[in-house]
Parts: sequence; C-alpha cells; structure tokens
Amino acid sequence: MSVAPPLSRTALWLGLTRPRTLFSGLSSVLVALFYATSLGALDWVKAVLLIVVAISAQIGSNIANDLIDYRKGADTQERTGPLRPLSKGLLTEREVRCALYLSLFLLVGAGVALVALSSWWLILVGVFVVLGIFAYSGGPYPLSYHGLGDVAVLVFFGWVPTVTSFYILRGMVMDLTLWHLATAIGLASVNILVVNNYRDVEEDRKVGKRTLIVRMGRDFAPRFYLTLGLLSMGLLYPIFSFWGMLLLLPYVFLFTHAHRALQTAQGAELNRVLGLTARNVFFLALLVGAMLLLQDCVV
Repeated sequence: MSVAPPLSRTALWLGLTRPRTLFSGLSSVLVALFYATSLGALDWVKAVLLIVVAISAQIGSNIANDLIDYRKGADTQERTGPLRPLSKGLLTEREVRCALYLSLFLLVGAGVALVALSSWWLILVGVFVVLGIFAYSGGPYPLSYHGLGDVAVLVFFGWVPTVTSFYILRGMVMDLTLWHLATAIGLASVNILVVNNYRDVEEDRKVGKRTLIVRMGRDFAPRFYLTLGLLSMGLLYPIFSFWGMLLLLPYVFLFTHAHRALQTAQGAELNRVLGLTARNVFFLALLVGAMLLLQDCVV
C-alpha cells in the first residue's frame, strides 16, 4: 500500500484558508458590484477594497472556525471533510492564530479605508461582522452548535455583504431588487453549509454540535438543499427577461446535478458535492451580472 507524500507548507496554508469557500465569500460582493454597475459608473477603488474585505473576512471566518472547533475537540480523527492542518498537528496553534490575525489585519485595514471613503457608521457594520465571525463557533452561545448556522450564513454571506457593498457604491439600501438579490445569493450560500453539515452529521452528533441537519435528520438535507436552490432562483424574478431566463437554464442543470450527487454521495464523496455547490454559488453571481446586462440591453 503506497503512502501519500507529505504536503508542502504552501499546501497546508492553502488548505487552512479552505479555497473552495472563497468563491462563495466573494459572490455576494460581486452581486452588489454588478447591480451597482447597472445603475451607473463605479468608484473602482471602493470596488477593489470590497473584494479584499470579502476574501479576508471569509478566510478569517474559516480559520476562526477551525481554531475554535479544535479547542472544543469537535474535529476528531473520524472527520471526513477536507484536511484541517491544525487538528492533524501539521500546523501549530500559534501558527494558525498568526494566520487569523493576518486575515483580520487585512479585513480591518481595507474596512477602515472604506469607512474613510464612505461613512463612519460603517464601523458598526465592521464590528458586527467581526463579532459574527467569532459568534459562529465561539462565545457563550455558538450559533453553529445550536442550529443557527444556516441563519448566520444568510445574514453574513447574503444580506450584510451585498447590502453594505451596494450602500458603499451607491449610497442607499432601500431598494427592493437589491434585497431580492441579496437574499437569493444568501440562500444559495446556505447550501454550502447544508452539504458540510450533511457530511459531518454523525461526528457533529457525537460532539454535541446540534446543527439543523442533526436536529432534523439526514433525510432533511436533500429536501432543504432543493428548497433553498429553488427559492434562490425564484428571487431573481425582478431581473428576469426572456434571454435572462435562457441564461438561467445552465445553472438549473448544474444545480440539479449537484442535488442528485448530494442524494447518492456518502462520507468523503460529499467533499466533491461541496465543491460543486460552491462553484454553483459563484456561477449564480456571474449569472446575475449577465442577466442585469441583458436587462439593460433590452431596455
């Protein structure tokens, strides 16, 4: 039996960031950028800073989640998900903390620049986001341990980044189409967590992590996944057009493929479904941009 070669330091650090999730973290900001662009010219300095905030916030959230789960003993040897270098002893806790501080430094730095260019009340949003990163797995009432992780994803990967980004670019939040788009990308992002929790359901149950899948049972996951996907597509109706509907067909195919894979995959096979789902969220964001462009052309 062959032994897998040891991973390089670069691969370990890359694994710590969970690169498959970075596209989903960026998707909500892209939706805001696309919608803001459809209404006029953009300040591209703000746009670049928003992308830095989105990526650093996602990386920080991933690292903080790994660090807190490690301290709580939630990452056991039975885990079938992607490699977590800290729980496997391939990176030290000090190294992981340093990576967390670096991601938070980038987040705060880009955030402060956006505040200076926009409005000082955005500091409150930044504090809310940082608290949300730690409240997801830590604190006196960790959201992910009490079946509220799905709500947290909708809020922090749908509403907060999309609406805040649009406000920074356009100076308003009371826009019905904006909230439709923010909710659509948020619900699509929740499906990433659904697959993750479906894969880890037995381990989560053993360590007392009461995710929604643990509470409702394994059979609930595929139905919930389908419901979220259909809702996310339906919420795009404010930007529907004939050609836009045709553009939606490839996404329907990709989503259906991922849903079928979810129903048949087991254990480590679900890592592939996780990747497919993250890809679909990013594709949906790009689709929103294309649909908005077509809408402008028709008008």
